[in-house]
Amino acid sequence: MIRCLRTFFLLLILFMVSASFSIAQSGGVARVEETDPSITYSGTWYTNGSEANSGGSAALTNVAGAQAVVTFTGTGISWIGVGDRWNGLANITLDGQPYTIDGWADSTHYQQVFFTVNGLSSGSHKLSIEVPHQRGPNGEGAWVWIDAFDIQNGGGVSGGIPAATVGRIENDNPALTYTGIWYRNDHPMHSGGSAVLAVGAESSVTLTFNGTGVAWISYRDEWSGLARVILDGELKATIDTYLSPARAQTAPYIVQGLAPGTHTLRIEVTGTRNQSAGGAWVWVDAFDVMQ
Repeated sequence: MIRCLRTFFLLLILFMVSASFSIAQSGGVARVEETDPSITYSGTWYTNGSEANSGGSAALTNVAGAQAVVTFTGTGISWIGVGDRWNGLANITLDGQPYTIDGWADSTHYQQVFFTVNGLSSGSHKLSIEVPHQRGPNGEGAWVWIDAFDIQNGGGVSGGIPAATVGRIENDNPALTYTGIWYRNDHPMHSGGSAVLAVGAESSVTLTFNGTGVAWISYRDEWSGLARVILDGELKATIDTYLSPARAQTAPYIVQGLAPGTHTLRIEVTGTRNQSAGGAWVWVDAFDVMQ
């Protein structure tokens, strides 16, 4: 009888542990389908209605500049798509950190994980996927697929990240949206210990903020080029960020006296420079939003 009771309790404990593990696993990862309102699309996207896709459908495009942006809370995220021979490259920005992936596969693979990041801080994040219309060394096309996202310990956030409020906004703040190819530079001279830089004319960064003023904080040196500043959809200035000797945490553009409320500031890389500059790099270190 004692032996039977021991066996019964052992089986019960194993069942409880197994059930708890299953609940933790299923509860810890939220599947966000490509049609979820936490994902915003720009450019031209198409729908593929195969049952092999998660949820029975996926989005795809090969249009240069098309972008999908997912905002979420959680500690990790995986991008799920369809891998095949006609896939190309994709430029990814996660909270200001740039990545590039090649979606090519030797045969068709549905619900393939293209990109995963773990260990994020709890809170809001933004993942941008942009289509450069470029193929890798083996690719036969430049298609990019969005099937779903798996989010760890969180979920999608409808309506996007709220506008930034008064204070210092670092380059990895999810209130920023990047396009094009950006590179990260880690150095103590930068605000927060890092800055990002780009040289391609298709690259830009946009900040949505709530305040009456904003300052763009940048690194400037002998290899820096020209950038356009667009405020609330209007071109305000073309800034030459060349400077000799180099200086960190400078403010090439400041605006004050705006009407209270929400505004957008976009910094566009022109890919051009003055005759003295050795390059056309544009740096983004941070932004200061003013009351």
